[in-house]
Amino acid sequence: MPIVGPTTDHSEIRYWAKKHQAVPAEILPQIMNHEPMVLRMMLPQMAADRKDIRVLTWEEFFAKFDLLGLTFVYEDNNSGYNELLQIDSRNPYRSSLDQPIDPHN
Repeated sequence: MPIVGPTTDHSEIRYWAKKHQAVPAEILPQIMNHEPMVLRMMLPQMAADRKDIRVLTWEEFFAKFDLLGLTFVYEDNNSGYNELLQIDSRNPYRSSLDQPIDPHN
């Protein structure tokens, strides 16, 4: 099945997560001003016994998702494949020297 996305549509992401029984989570430690947060979609049982994983509410997840300028790509089948990619220059961790490349130049 082909990869779908990238998308930043919150409803589409939540629909995919519900269909695949995935929850939004972050990998700890999360230190906002010194390193980027690492967000994931994962099965609840995968996160349950790990001290380095914190399951997020959808509000927490999308606040961080938007702040970091992330996008979501996935396969719309039963594989559960998904990735959160940083493609937006709004990410506070990108330096002024790390500007996106303009494909038209």
